[in-house]
Amino acid sequence: MSPLNLGLRAGAIAAACMLIHTQAIAHAVCGNRIFPATLAIDDPGVDDELALPTLTYLPSNADGVQEFDASFSYTKTIFPNFGLSVSDGITWFRPGGDGAGGLDTELKYNFYCDAPHEFMASFGVDATWANTGRFADPFNTFSPVLDVGKGFGDLPTSMNILRPFAITAEVSLSVPSEAHTSMLVTDNFGNTSLSSNLNPTVLNWGFTLQYSLPYMNANISEIGGSDFLKHLVPITELAFQTPVGNVPPGGWGTTGTVQPGVVYMADTWQIALEAIVPINAASGHRVGAVGELHFFLDDIFPNSLGKPLFP
Repeated sequence: MSPLNLGLRAGAIAAACMLIHTQAIAHAVCGNRIFPATLAIDDPGVDDELALPTLTYLPSNADGVQEFDASFSYTKTIFPNFGLSVSDGITWFRPGGDGAGGLDTELKYNFYCDAPHEFMASFGVDATWANTGRFADPFNTFSPVLDVGKGFGDLPTSMNILRPFAITAEVSLSVPSEAHTSMLVTDNFGNTSLSSNLNPTVLNWGFTLQYSLPYMNANISEIGGSDFLKHLVPITELAFQTPVGNVPPGGWGTTGTVQPGVVYMADTWQIALEAIVPINAASGHRVGAVGELHFFLDDIFPNSLGKPLFP
């Protein structure tokens, strides 16, 4: 395989992972806590929502190629607290061309909410489907996913400064449907050969740390001054990927990003902007950025599009 083809294949896999892991699939409400929709990992909520667009810019990804992604995610509740999400998008590589990533779907169930302690948890099964775009893998990938969230509003009032804090966390295991795939490759001299590639099993894990000024304003003390501040949630997300099985030579090691940013939460929508800081050269070479506009359809259309199919 030529270095260019190898780079494009690696870039395509990275783009597919980016499309999967940057989708903010749901916002979440448990007690007085509203967990905003986040960009690097999912939060534990299941509601009718639309993230459109999610825009990601990497000036130099792990292969040293400039990358731009534009994607969407739509979640439809089937029953209360149980929904199906669909995500897809297009990636542009310079050099390398452009094309769609793999279609991603997830069934997710919000099975627990302890309102007084602002703790909730959800379980899902994610699938990325083979050959559904130019940069899609030739095999399916299935991932059981656990999402949890914990707000600190149950702390004593003597610790009011800490009560707006919240954390969310996610862990999943991405298992390919084929242990290895074979493909025909052509070198720079026009010679064709059969190449076999190992498809690793990958542990995805991460968490967010967020400080909700809307929570402070509504539940602790009113924030004076600009109304703009009352809607902000400063946030830092950390998302990592660690191969744990069937790993090709040189493929061991954790990759990931640290993403500081801010979310502006309105009543029926939110907008978020974060920097993307790679943790090592295998994760990227320069700081990028991601932004997203997110609509809460359950609040916009509570009696039609935003309610479960089977209430």
